[in-house]
Amino acid sequence: MFRRWWFIDLLPGLAQERPARAGRVPRERQELVLREWEVLRERLAAFAAERVATAGEVFRAAELDLPPGEGAARRDYLWALDAYQAAGKLLDEAADLPDLTAAVVLAERAVERLAAAHAAHAGRRPDPPVLRCFYNPLHGAVPEAAPKRSNRARRRPRLGAREAAADHRPACVACRRAIIAGQRPDVLPALLPAGATGRRSPGVLVPYYTVPQQWSPWSATACGAYGEEGPALVMRGEHRRRVPRGRRTPPRPS
Repeated sequence: MFRRWWFIDLLPGLAQERPARAGRVPRERQELVLREWEVLRERLAAFAAERVATAGEVFRAAELDLPPGEGAARRDYLWALDAYQAAGKLLDEAADLPDLTAAVVLAERAVERLAAAHAAHAGRRPDPPVLRCFYNPLHGAVPEAAPKRSNRARRRPRLGAREAAADHRPACVACRRAIIAGQRPDVLPALLPAGATGRRSPGVLVPYYTVPQQWSPWSATACGAYGEEGPALVMRGEHRRRVPRGRRTPPRPS
């Protein structure tokens, strides 16, 4: 879902690994991008609301009453509850596409961790966690790695630059294929606000993972897909962007 963010190609700087100062963007082109950003934000907000509501239904149908002795199941269950609450908080406070994506990711991870708690409670081994695409966590899951083979069997020709780049970060099938073909992966964009770009503008779209971490926690965690700190971070309010100056949200195009 939400593949081919076509309007990103209208703006410069997406091939860079950090949001450097870009050249002047024609006003008409920037207004077109901002309008499309608003449409996609509304679509993603509706999708995120659906995913959070679905997670809520799962929790209501699969509540657990765990005794203190079941430490592993209890830890998973409490993390799942925190992740679900954080997803709802993000849904209410989201300012940009990565915030809404994090709401989807945390809602889905909450359901996964709830299933792990039920498995531990029943004495079963839980399913491995889903590995999500770094370039856009809304994409399909990253394929599982092939099982390890003996040293002789796993010898293969040295990887080329594109194959090595494709293996640098977890990528879904489509994004990995694009990188190997020398094309741009279908990245999730973020709207870097005015004051953060070092020039006068309503903002500029960049890959979400190039936004400095002091302004967004999602650049390092793939919108909450990696690590365990996402729910606690959101509940402490640390997901709110802190920019050096200027507006926190972009103006609506006239």
